[in-house]
Amino acid sequence: MIKIKRRNGPAGQVSFIATTADGTVTFVGSVYGGPVVMVLPSGHQTFVSDPGRFGRFGADWVQRFLSD
Repeated sequence: MIKIKRRNGPAGQVSFIATTADGTVTFVGSVYGGPVVMVLPSGHQTFVSDPGRFGRFGADWVQRFLSD
């Protein structure tokens, strides 16, 4: 089971914190589209390749990404 919490930031920035049995991962993007950054518990950050393949960025996007 994945628990997803949304946090709003400045200028349309939004982050989703996903907690799974394996740990916590944060995804940071924008309500206006564009790149999505995945932040691992270690603090390592990486861009998600082709984030559009999971649909529009949001809680459902995070669910689809983690289920893939």
